Amino acid sequence: MKVGLARVEQSPRIEGAAGAPDGIALWSSPYSRLLLWPCSASDARTVQTTASAAQRWFDEVLISGERGMGGRTIDGYLVLALPSPPEDDAREDIRRLELSAQVCRKHLIWPSLPADPDHTEIPWRRVADITVVGLPDAEVVPGEELQWPEIDTDAKALWEELDAIGVSAALLKDEAP
Repeated sequence: MKVGLARVEQSPRIEGAAGAPDGIALWSSPYSRLLLWPCSASDARTVQTTASAAQRWFDEVLISGERGMGGRTIDGYLVLALPSPPEDDAREDIRRLELSAQVCRKHLIWPSLPADPDHTEIPWRRVADITVVGLPDAEVVPGEELQWPEIDTDAKALWEELDAIGVSAALLKDEAP
């Protein structure tokens, strides 16, 4: 709710794309889509196969949404929900998958274990790390007026120089001996 995402009640049908599995959930805002996609196992091969299928489907959803918004880019966030913590041999592959910028940002979550000390308070591990969901509370409420940030003396002098002589001249001046 804090980032303006609303649940999409019916999954979009994408022409020419395979249907999404049961258990997916999609949230939408004017600038982003967040897709929760279940993964049937926590081993490296299943995670990779599931991520590829989810990315293909989600890519079509994002492209369709961008067409409907006149070509404006929509940020995509794919959350793969594992049934259990990943197997040790899958952790490196999972990290590589999460760092990949192909199609969208990716995050993996899994259920908390009863042995975890905060199991009752945090039922799913790593949910707070999901980029669009894990945004901090805003410290300043945006207003109608444009407000300039406060900058130190050196930064102010540089800003004034750039404003007075231009970027190219300032660069040439700084490169001179």
